[in-house]
Amino acid sequence: MIPKFKLLTKGMVFIALMLLVFVGGWYFGLRGNSKHSFAYSKLLSPYLAKEALQLKLSHCDLKDVCNFKKNEVSMPDYSEPVILDFAFDPAIQTASEELLEHYKPDLGVMVAMDASTGRILAMASQNRSFPSITGNPVLDVTYPSASVFKVITAAAALEKDMVQPNSQISYQGRNHTLYKSQLKEKVSGWKRMATLKEAFAKSINTVFGRLGVFAIGKDQVKSVSNRFWFNEKIPAEFPVVNSRSANPTNEYELAEMASGYTQENAMSVLHGAMIGAAIANDGQMMEPYFLNAAYLKSGKTIYRSEPQVLARVVSPETAFELRTLMEETVAKGTSRKSFKGFFKGEFRELQVGGKTGSLTDNVLHGKVDWFVGFAQSHGRKIAVSVLTVNKKFWTVKSSYLARKTIETAFSVKKVALK
Repeated sequence: MIPKFKLLTKGMVFIALMLLVFVGGWYFGLRGNSKHSFAYSKLLSPYLAKEALQLKLSHCDLKDVCNFKKNEVSMPDYSEPVILDFAFDPAIQTASEELLEHYKPDLGVMVAMDASTGRILAMASQNRSFPSITGNPVLDVTYPSASVFKVITAAAALEKDMVQPNSQISYQGRNHTLYKSQLKEKVSGWKRMATLKEAFAKSINTVFGRLGVFAIGKDQVKSVSNRFWFNEKIPAEFPVVNSRSANPTNEYELAEMASGYTQENAMSVLHGAMIGAAIANDGQMMEPYFLNAAYLKSGKTIYRSEPQVLARVVSPETAFELRTLMEETVAKGTSRKSFKGFFKGEFRELQVGGKTGSLTDNVLHGKVDWFVGFAQSHGRKIAVSVLTVNKKFWTVKSSYLARKTIETAFSVKKVALK
């Protein structure tokens, strides 16, 4: 009887230890999708956490690494080189680099992201005319987000249930102006009407300015922008500059913020991809990751990435409505010319949406042109964020570069994703 009792005791101790490990792992890492949760317990993982890897990489010379000219780096606390296994899809990365080389914008920046996982499929940039940009144009610089910020305003309006995509909204004046006289609560004079879907697709500043002032309010616009990760640190293996949203002090500044007609809303091209991905991913924003893994030259793995939810930015219902607005931009709005003839053959069933934006950057003294959007088919979802900045002459629109990237990503001739 005594040996059996000892075996039973050992078994109970073993079960208790396993329960302790499971509960500890759940408590410290497996709790869901808050901004401070992790995909696995840091206490139990044999690998560096993403934050720890970023801290170590911040002390390295990353000029060549962040331009992806090499993947070997000397890192603090390791006596041998560390090899970085980039997560990029070879076909999409190569296509992005070739597009920028072919069209030669003064500044071109492109990011493609797997919306479901956060994997960065491509990250390319080419700077021909802006010597003030000394770092990586994807990671180290923000640009006026222009009308891309209308995505945030639309999300705030839809969540507050003030409008629906087909709601009629009255306004006056031209589509792309924003004067104080257009912001009187009662529309008078040259009265025009547009649905939210039409106003979004054609990027009508006055409609979004009026929504911000009379329907949503500063607190809600600011709150939703924070939820979309403006003014927050982006968790990634490499340090990324924070995007920011305006802090208006009067109604006109609020209208500027809500319509994107301001220098005060600024975001990185990486953040643009995260926004597009969150909308494609039913409102869940994923943490971006550039690396599959990092390991010592001798073979030991010190870091391994895995998909991690950053935050829920909107409900699935609001994400669906935002996709409806963004699809209208491609079908009938500001990027229709770039996607003319696209939905044929192998792309016939592809769902594509986006938001364009343009504004003169007062720091770079060049015209900023954005496309932030998504493409999805049969459960596969990618986001694309493209920025071009030109001083005098345009060689290509960002929406066209996005189209060619989407073609590469979904072409049957493309090298299969890993």
